[in-house]
Amino acid sequence: MNKKLVAMLSALALCVTVTACSKNEDNTKLQSNTNKTSINIESLENESVSDPDTYIKLGTETTIEGQGAEVSNNKVTITKAGTYSVSGKVEDGQIIIDAGKEDKVYLILNGADINCSNSAPIYVKNAKKAIISLAEGTENNITDGETYVFEDESSNDPNAAIFSKDDMTIIGSGKLTVNANYNNGIASNDDLKIQSGNIIVNAKNNGIKGKDCINVTDGNITINSKGDGMKADNTTDDSKGYIYIEGGKININSEQDGIQAETELLVADGYITIKTGGGSENSTKANQSLGQRPDGMTKGERPTMPDGMNKGERPTIPNVQTQGQAPVFPDGQ
Repeated sequence: MNKKLVAMLSALALCVTVTACSKNEDNTKLQSNTNKTSINIESLENESVSDPDTYIKLGTETTIEGQGAEVSNNKVTITKAGTYSVSGKVEDGQIIIDAGKEDKVYLILNGADINCSNSAPIYVKNAKKAIISLAEGTENNITDGETYVFEDESSNDPNAAIFSKDDMTIIGSGKLTVNANYNNGIASNDDLKIQSGNIIVNAKNNGIKGKDCINVTDGNITINSKGDGMKADNTTDDSKGYIYIEGGKININSEQDGIQAETELLVADGYITIKTGGGSENSTKANQSLGQRPDGMTKGERPTMPDGMNKGERPTIPNVQTQGQAPVFPDGQ
């Protein structure tokens, strides 16, 4: 299938650096499909978290204080809507969210270290939405094994160290390190939003994957992946499969595509650095930049559209810099 990738830049104050190490050293621009269906891209709902209803302390003998969760053989299952605080360390354990289809579950990682050898350490099987909050000042580590054992042999879910079948949002100011030795790092079969957080993903395949969409509003994100860095791959609905980056700092080192959107890639603001080893025909193959900012334009200021530009006409992307050459910014930028 011919992948569609549209780069829509609403702020030239954005700084993007792209480097590739593929055999094809030709400089290319971001490609677009002019026959695509227009997509209405909006920021997903922001979330906040309240005080916990239930406290889960991981360890040799995991304990639960409160309602809505139970534990068996180091496997904690959350069955009701609510706010759950998780702390401590467990070897070969798991957090499973299996709540009602209208339940929103808030999972606060408050210094949690979860290792699971044969499945996703955090697995959202059923919920209206799962919100993972990284508690301020904490470091949280999620690590899976190299092979998974599936309940249903006909299904490939879960396929990520942090996996959700439903919508998922990550918030908070704490640190999250995901070591995905089986497949993907963080993945959702629906919408995936990163609202904030200090996140490091080391993945055997894709780093961060949202089937319907990925929406990044802020945060400090580092991805090291053998597959794609960020990927949205809904191929059955033309209104989905997009990636919307509103801000934050993103550093991607991937062996395939840095950012791969099935339909549209919309970048409004932020600082993005990408180093790739090649990938799809739509990804850049060598050093390139967005060029020089307009004189006097302050950070965050939108560029002035060319006179007479018709509605729907895209502004011209600046010419690609020579390989390895950094863009020149005006004094004071």
